[in-house]
Amino acid sequence: MNLELSILLTLFALSVGSFVNTFIYRFPLIDSNQNLDLFKPRSFCPKCKSRLKPFMLIPIISYIYLKGTCSFCKEKIEISYPLNEVIHLLTMIAILFSVPIGINSIIVFVLFSILYTQMVLDYKYFLLSISLNVLLIVAGLVLNYGFNYFTSFEESLLGMIIGYGSLWLINAVFHWLKKEQGIGGGDFLLFAGCGSIFGLFSLGPILLMGSSASLLLFALNKRKSGRKIPLGTGLAFAAITYYLILRFSIFL
Repeated sequence: MNLELSILLTLFALSVGSFVNTFIYRFPLIDSNQNLDLFKPRSFCPKCKSRLKPFMLIPIISYIYLKGTCSFCKEKIEISYPLNEVIHLLTMIAILFSVPIGINSIIVFVLFSILYTQMVLDYKYFLLSISLNVLLIVAGLVLNYGFNYFTSFEESLLGMIIGYGSLWLINAVFHWLKKEQGIGGGDFLLFAGCGSIFGLFSLGPILLMGSSASLLLFALNKRKSGRKIPLGTGLAFAAITYYLILRFSIFL
């Protein structure tokens, strides 16, 4: 294993994990706050709004150094911030030991990070980023068209179309019966992204695992979610699990 490249990739993973924290915090607020986007203003404490100094932005280390509290207002920093960074770090380390080091490592890691971000967003806010969903769809089509990276291009294209169409049809029937929306449009696109990446035959296992996971979360968090079920969280989790199953089966 190339040590220098491995170190660069782990630092990249920590940086991505830190950006994911920013994305998860800011994305739900952007529509209601015209002065806020993913890059401006500079990073600040969510509680007291004080701008953070550069040393406070170092992934994991800054949390330990600050003892888990804001140095300005002394409020506790949410544990989710270092946790997201640690998860990205451990994921990259696992990838480096199971995927050829280099561009392959980056591809798998970036796809994981997108799915992870969608999983957390839907669980916390019942929101999915349309841009990230479209990025998944495009990435799947490009990777499978040029390189048959996960599956053939034909299966990738069918997976995208049927992934979107199947959830759209289920929602259309539900709307006809109940006169209300049952599945959000973001879920259609996310499932289409899963089909685009892993192909047509992945849709059944991903939907089964995803809906089961979503129903379990709903049962455990009825008071928080009301009637809402975080289907996107389950689908993203299932897509990651499906990939792990594929990788594990290769080594058998």
